[in-house]
Amino acid sequence: MIPLMKVHTPPNIGEVMQSVWDSGFVTEGEYSDRFEEEFGKYIDNSNVSLTNSCTSALLLAGHMCDIKPGDEVITTAMTCMATNIPFYNLGAKLVFADIERKTGNISVEDIVKKITNKTKAIVMVHWSGQPCDLDSINDIAKKHGIKTIEDAAHALRSTYNGKKIGNHSDYVCFSFQAVKHLTTADGGAIACKDKKDVERIRKLRWFGLDRKYAGKSRWNQDIPEVGYKLHMNNVNAAIGLEQMKYIDSLIDKHIDNGKFYDEYIDNPKIEKLERQGDSSYWIYSILVENKEELQDYLETHGVASDVVHLRNDIYSCFEEFRCDMPNLEYFNDRLLNIPVGWWVGTKERQYIVDLLNLY
Repeated sequence: MIPLMKVHTPPNIGEVMQSVWDSGFVTEGEYSDRFEEEFGKYIDNSNVSLTNSCTSALLLAGHMCDIKPGDEVITTAMTCMATNIPFYNLGAKLVFADIERKTGNISVEDIVKKITNKTKAIVMVHWSGQPCDLDSINDIAKKHGIKTIEDAAHALRSTYNGKKIGNHSDYVCFSFQAVKHLTTADGGAIACKDKKDVERIRKLRWFGLDRKYAGKSRWNQDIPEVGYKLHMNNVNAAIGLEQMKYIDSLIDKHIDNGKFYDEYIDNPKIEKLERQGDSSYWIYSILVENKEELQDYLETHGVASDVVHLRNDIYSCFEEFRCDMPNLEYFNDRLLNIPVGWWVGTKERQYIVDLLNLY
């Protein structure tokens, strides 16, 4: 079976983890400081704070936007639940905007329709690594005095207008969960435009304390703003540092495979997504009338496939936020993802293309 997802394991990761453990310093420290710096360099933005998950990064973004009970957050339902749970837990009303049928990304046109005087933030997800229309969304937000948050879990090394994702919006949240481009087993990061914001976030992620406090004890300092416990530890950070040695070659393979599918999948029953800008192709999504039938067909021939994410508004916990979204309904009903990652070789991708074209 050609897997849909696979965890990348550096050959000497056991030795790396053992060295961290032997040091006796396994919580936030030397390794997390180094990984934070290296990741900032990689996305061309030093205003980065590591977290223990992308969900935690999104929670911190919501906190920075001062989201409180009764506030509204315009977001997409076509995503992992992890995108919207943090804002729900802050007490926000989730205002779901429709998506673009051809990309899976949030619709600029529908965002404009959903803005009210209670809107605090606009949240966007770069579906499969394909960047949203960031200029339009940020222009709309600026006009209305609203903050923008990117869930970039799919989009490491994607670019928009020549700049890497991580440099366009107020807050950009990354995921290092098990099957992402870059994995630390679990983890995340938040990138900010403003240096003061990241300095504040680095305190908020650890109770509200400054871990680099110059006094005799870091506990002997005031906490002006209560925080959380959302920091990354040295064990996860050491994994991240080791993975960084391979990250470009891994993403290169995702992109190469994705572009191969773009060019050679040719079946009128199968709808491919439109490409605008540079995608990192974390997943490869296709739309098909009977996705269960196609999934069974692929499985019979040794190829794994799955929806990966379902529209969030199917869950009863979000029932109150349901609304009419015809494009999202079309997309969700037909969505299927096929293997595109670094583990898919030239023979495997050709085999998958042949299967799809014969379907």
